[in-house]
Amino acid sequence: MDLSIVVVSYKTPHLLKKCVESIYAFKEDLSIEVIIVDNDSGDESKQLVMTNFPDVNWIDSGYNAGFSRANNIGIKQAKGDYIVVLNPDSFVKEGFFKKYLNFYKEKDRNNKLGLLGCRIISSIDASLLVGSGVNFPGLYKYINANPIYIFLKRQFKRKDKKYLPKVMHYKNHEIDFVSGACVMIKKSKIIENNLFLDEDFFLYFEDVEWSYRVRDKGFFNYFYSEIEVYHVNSASTNNSPFKNYQIQISEYLYFYKVFSSAKYALWSILVRFNFLLNRVLIKKDKDPELWGSIQKEKKVFDTYFKKIKGEYKRAPSSASKFLKYVE
Repeated sequence: MDLSIVVVSYKTPHLLKKCVESIYAFKEDLSIEVIIVDNDSGDESKQLVMTNFPDVNWIDSGYNAGFSRANNIGIKQAKGDYIVVLNPDSFVKEGFFKKYLNFYKEKDRNNKLGLLGCRIISSIDASLLVGSGVNFPGLYKYINANPIYIFLKRQFKRKDKKYLPKVMHYKNHEIDFVSGACVMIKKSKIIENNLFLDEDFFLYFEDVEWSYRVRDKGFFNYFYSEIEVYHVNSASTNNSPFKNYQIQISEYLYFYKVFSSAKYALWSILVRFNFLLNRVLIKKDKDPELWGSIQKEKKVFDTYFKKIKGEYKRAPSSASKFLKYVE
C-alpha cells in the first residue's frame, strides 16, 4: 500500500466528512487507506463518515486522547509504506497526494529525509497559515519579549534577520520544524528509530518536538511548496477559552524536553524577569485587561513550571500521562 492517511477527529463532523471526501476524490491511482481515530467526539461524526465511506478504518480511542496519542494509535495500525498525518478540518485538491508522495521519494534518495511539510492555506479567507519554519523556539523568543531588550533595539534601530514565510513558503527549502496539520514521513523511519509522537503532549507543540527529534536522529525536514492543503485552523478548539493556556504549557513542556537542565533554569529566570518588568510597566488601573492577562499567564507559568519539574523526567516518554490544561 502506498499511503496511510491518519486523521484525528474531535467534534468536527461536517469538516471531517469534507476532508475524507477530498482524500478519496483525489487519491488517483494510489493505493491508500484512511484511518480515523476519534477522540470521543460524542456526535454524528462516525455515522456521517462511515455511511458515505465504508472503507474507512474507524478507531474509537474511548476518551479524548489528545493529538499525539491518537495519531500514534493510527500510525501503529497503518499498512502503508508512507504516512500522512492530516487534520480533520483540512481538504486537498487534484494531484495533491500523487505529487506529495513522488516528491518525498525523489528527495529521499539518500534515505535522510524525515518530515515533509507543505503550504497550508486558510479555507476561510485564503490567507497563508504558518506552522513550519526554521529556528526551533528557544531563549531568543523570551529575550525578544524582554521590555529592556525591546527598548534597546529601538534605540539602536537594530533589525533582526527574519524568516519570511510569505516568501519562503513559495519555495522548496529545508526547514527545522513542520506543521502537524499536514505532514508526510516514511513509516519505516518511525518504526526503526522510535519516532512516534511524544504522548506527554496533549495538544500543541507536539509537532515542533517531533520535528526536533527527527532532526536529532540525523534526518532533515523539508518544505514542499508546489502543493497546498486547505485548512480551517483549530476548528475543534477555537471556542475554547483555554486554548492559549494549553499552547503556553505545551511550549513549557517542549522547552523542558529539548533544553539542558542549565538552559531550562536560565529560561525560567528570564520568564520570571519578563513578568516582573511587564507588571512594573503596565498600570493596573490604566489597562486592566492587559494586566489581568499577564497575571493569568504568570499563574499558569507558576503552576505548570512546578508540575513539569515535579512529574517529568529527562527520559523518553513513558506514555503514562499527558500535560493538559486544567482550570
